[in-house]
Amino acid sequence: MVEFTINDKQISVENGTTILNAARMNGIKIPNLCFDKRLRPYGGCRLCVVEVEGMPRLFAACSTPAAPGWAVKTDTPKLRKVRQTVIELLLVHHPLDCPVCDKAGECDLQDLAYEYGKPEGRFIRHRKEAPPDVRGPLIELTSNRCILCGKCVRICSEHQGRGALGLIGRGFPTVVQPAFGEILECDYCGQCVDVCPTGALLSKPFKFKARAWFLEEKETICPFCGCGCTLTLGVREGKILRSRGKEDVGRNKGNLCGRGRFGFDFIYSDTRLKTPLIKKDGAFVPATWDEALEYISGELKKIINTNGRESIGAIGSHRCTNEDNFMLRKFMLNVIGSNNMDSSASFGYAKVQKALDAAFGLKTHSINMDSPLDKDLILVLESDISITHPVFGLNILQAKRNGSQVIVADCRETKLTRHSSKHLKMKEGTSTAFLNGIMKVVLDRELCDRAAVSNITGFPGFEQGLEDYTPAKVSLITGIPEEDIISAAEAIANARNRMISFTLGV
Repeated sequence: MVEFTINDKQISVENGTTILNAARMNGIKIPNLCFDKRLRPYGGCRLCVVEVEGMPRLFAACSTPAAPGWAVKTDTPKLRKVRQTVIELLLVHHPLDCPVCDKAGECDLQDLAYEYGKPEGRFIRHRKEAPPDVRGPLIELTSNRCILCGKCVRICSEHQGRGALGLIGRGFPTVVQPAFGEILECDYCGQCVDVCPTGALLSKPFKFKARAWFLEEKETICPFCGCGCTLTLGVREGKILRSRGKEDVGRNKGNLCGRGRFGFDFIYSDTRLKTPLIKKDGAFVPATWDEALEYISGELKKIINTNGRESIGAIGSHRCTNEDNFMLRKFMLNVIGSNNMDSSASFGYAKVQKALDAAFGLKTHSINMDSPLDKDLILVLESDISITHPVFGLNILQAKRNGSQVIVADCRETKLTRHSSKHLKMKEGTSTAFLNGIMKVVLDRELCDRAAVSNITGFPGFEQGLEDYTPAKVSLITGIPEEDIISAAEAIANARNRMISFTLGV
């Protein structure tokens, strides 16, 4: 542990913790524009500089690890003057178009300019003359407003694993663009829009819809996959105008995919069913909710009286929340008196749960969003998790950056295969043979605890069933070279802790 002081407050943090992170953990504000806790230290904007007693120079708090005994000051006349100068230099090239910029009211540069700025600048203004790039379908790039903090470039490359943006050029003409100035082609997660401290990156669907201070924000759960991310919806006059993630809010902690950020507009589709319909004379006609509920109630009573309660069934949805499906279950059991309920989950997740119960005695799925982060090895089996569960896929990428070994066995080229430690390119649908081959190697090479597994009921028969799955045969079935099968089995068995991850398709 490292003990030091910030503004005369005693601080104790782990070795390697930066001054800025230590300050954030203790509720001490240090201004910054280029910092994001998901990214590696960058030290680009120089607004987070601090004074250390006895040191002849200033230190960038975001990239300087705290040292024992340091006495750090974060707000002195000298620091305010330095930050004021930095803001003044940033505004030399930044257009003062806050009245027409969608970021107004949420702009970090605007807030800092109000806090540290001066009524007059000492430098001759020199504006960039780069027209906005509006060619992409969802994100607009306005280089004139860019302060070259690099957050969008780094979030796309380091965190998203995409690298769709880069700093193009040198000196004053430098701009943030896709390679060779092409149209932005990416995952359209919109993370770059969230982290941009100015209005250089904007959401095109939200542009010119409303000022930030007019929006009423409501939190809800994203319906698109099983991650259960929290969406912060911006609502004005009863209409949803935008969706975004907020730092440290929800199980996704502010991360979102393109579907969660931009996919809410389906609720305003002309083809969406917005009113109940009742079939009369062979055709559906609109009805009020009172009419529809009364009709449903009457029909249910008729069916119960004629055929009994067990003749009624209900189909839930994995896109609904747990609470919604729980209410459906209560309605069916307590009101209808029927246990006939089903959903598409019974074709996938329910079977997995049954297998977990049989193998490990687990009545509930033990996985959580942070599961990949403490694993030495992660095996991804014929699944494109970055598409099916994007935010969970981000944690696998983060685990890889933290030193985890990621092995992907898949016939396709995916984002995870590109970032994997090893891509085992296999024939489609051969996962069972692959896993049998892995287990055969583990047993043959005594890479497991023989005393423990011998006590498992039915284990001798299980081991006998693996007899034919030699590396040579499995290689013929899967197309994976023998040496890769053996090395994967050894890596999996020797890992201190491991995770096997797959999705519904398997």
